[in-house]
Amino acid sequence: MLKHLKITWLGCALATSFCLTATAQAALANGDVLVTDPAILEAMGFERNADNVYMAPGVEWEDNLDSGASPAVDPDIQATLFPSGSTDYSPVSPKEFIGRVDTTGSQWLYSAGNGVELSRLGTERFADAQVEDLPNGGVLQFLRWWWSDNDPNSMMAVFLFEICQPAFAGGAITFTTVATDTSLDNPNGSAAISTAARPIDTQSCYYLARIRFDAATNLLRLQKVRLQFTHP
Repeated sequence: MLKHLKITWLGCALATSFCLTATAQAALANGDVLVTDPAILEAMGFERNADNVYMAPGVEWEDNLDSGASPAVDPDIQATLFPSGSTDYSPVSPKEFIGRVDTTGSQWLYSAGNGVELSRLGTERFADAQVEDLPNGGVLQFLRWWWSDNDPNSMMAVFLFEICQPAFAGGAITFTTVATDTSLDNPNGSAAISTAARPIDTQSCYYLARIRFDAATNLLRLQKVRLQFTHP
């Protein structure tokens, strides 16, 4: 397990400027940095040699049992209505069609909390869900999540990915970690993670929340994930 690890990633996988796709160039234009450390990639649920995975500015990687303190203030934002006639997009993630499906019925369990809290029972460590109804041109503010962690030896981690391709052409997929956090030992824990005023781009991207369960036990349970944002 990675302990108190803060990483800065630099460069292109091929060490040349012309190896960048259009979406990769857009990611770097936002100040995002390429993730090349195999252990970090694996911990986020990617292959150890995955391409086009980035980290947004200000995201600190701390994969340990003691991180995840909540900011003092996390006000809910009352979004304004879209201007009349404005253009919006509602992308659909591939996870909506098919995902990490367990045909044996033994990988996942909804048990506590009147059958709505998610825990892992099988070998699959990661569970994904698309965050929907985000306004194109708006601004992400916070990722907040709720969990139940009654396991002193294991934890959960949450990630918010911005997954992009060119808006009107084919191109390689890029993955940018916008926010990440780990659970603390708490039967009803909650924490907010700043997304550093990330612009919402639903024309080229969709937003995927991922939970990592580090043990197959109902002592680790996900209760809820929520994005806070402002409308354009």
